[in-house]
Amino acid sequence: MQKKIYTLLFLASALIIQAQSLRDLNYNYLYNPSEKFILKWKITNLDKQLELHYSIEASSETGTLNGFSLQVEIRNSLAEKEGSNIGEEIPIDPVNKKTGKINLDSSTVGKFAVLKVIRTGATAKTATLFYKPIPASSTPTLFKEVSPVLQTYSRINDRVHVKGLKQDQPHLVSYYDNEFPAAGPPFSTAQAGVSVTIKPDSTFTVLHDALFSLNEKGLYLVQDDTTSSIGLAFRIEDDYPKVGKLESLHGPMIYICTKLEYDKVKAAGSDKAKFDKVILNITGNSDRAKIFMRSYFKRVEQANAYFSSYKEGWKTDRGMIYIIYGLPEAVYLSEDREVWEYKNTNFKGRLTFVRSSTLFDPENYVLIREKKLSDTWYLMIDLWRKARF
Repeated sequence: MQKKIYTLLFLASALIIQAQSLRDLNYNYLYNPSEKFILKWKITNLDKQLELHYSIEASSETGTLNGFSLQVEIRNSLAEKEGSNIGEEIPIDPVNKKTGKINLDSSTVGKFAVLKVIRTGATAKTATLFYKPIPASSTPTLFKEVSPVLQTYSRINDRVHVKGLKQDQPHLVSYYDNEFPAAGPPFSTAQAGVSVTIKPDSTFTVLHDALFSLNEKGLYLVQDDTTSSIGLAFRIEDDYPKVGKLESLHGPMIYICTKLEYDKVKAAGSDKAKFDKVILNITGNSDRAKIFMRSYFKRVEQANAYFSSYKEGWKTDRGMIYIIYGLPEAVYLSEDREVWEYKNTNFKGRLTFVRSSTLFDPENYVLIREKKLSDTWYLMIDLWRKARF
């Protein structure tokens, strides 16, 4: 699977550089696995020091960033068509991974940082646009050694520490071993949310800015204390966002299996013969089974890369829709929602996700479910089961 953007960010399609409102762009490239580069970035506000951290690299081993550069501008609102550039373009090493940081002035608080990935071609100069609001308050941030972690998860046994909480006291770390539920179908009335009162499986404390390592997969929440409404949640994973282990494959099958089939594939555990038998019974023959396995779990890995949250990306509402329906033809963004538009032969319609922030995930988005979506949902499931999508 090609790597992609492992943090929530706003990506616009490559545009010939011109004045244009951020509200008017089609952001379907945000979730396009064919993009030539991987960009991860984050804005931190630590001890009133504003910094934009970034990492960019080619999305494939044979790819190159030759002719690429970065530039940051500041805009007062999403409606503005132009902003003020900060410094000169930053050239990107065409071979090696490029990381860095850009200092932001305190006067930019409350505005929007626009990160432009610029490509200089033979006939034109194009830019792919990303934007984030510049935080006015402290941003608790996970660091690995001296570098901020730019996605919502880290690895088992990584040495990490948290900045942005109170400096005069230890921090409380809560561990959750919950199997958070997968998203419900787009026509169901139940929404698989997370309660603000989940009881942790264990807790411990760490000294401010002290390095520590975590050896259990799951969700962690770091706070000053249990009464605080501010914290940092992140997952600890091993081979994530991939799903290479057989025992990891049964979970995402919940979207296309009957209950009986799902029980069987779950019971198969690490027994490949039993797992393969269920897949063969679903798809009908070995050729379809191979196509299904390759295509379906590629989508699962992409969903993990794009939509990781307090739970795995494939379990989120956007992850579920992305797996089953695929890349939308258009994505429209506003400050509180995303609208995905499909115009293909299998589905024509719009799906709306609204922001529903929680302590565990300030960027949580929930699908507005509609009963009328049941027909297209079952059509897509049938296509997946027959490997005819």
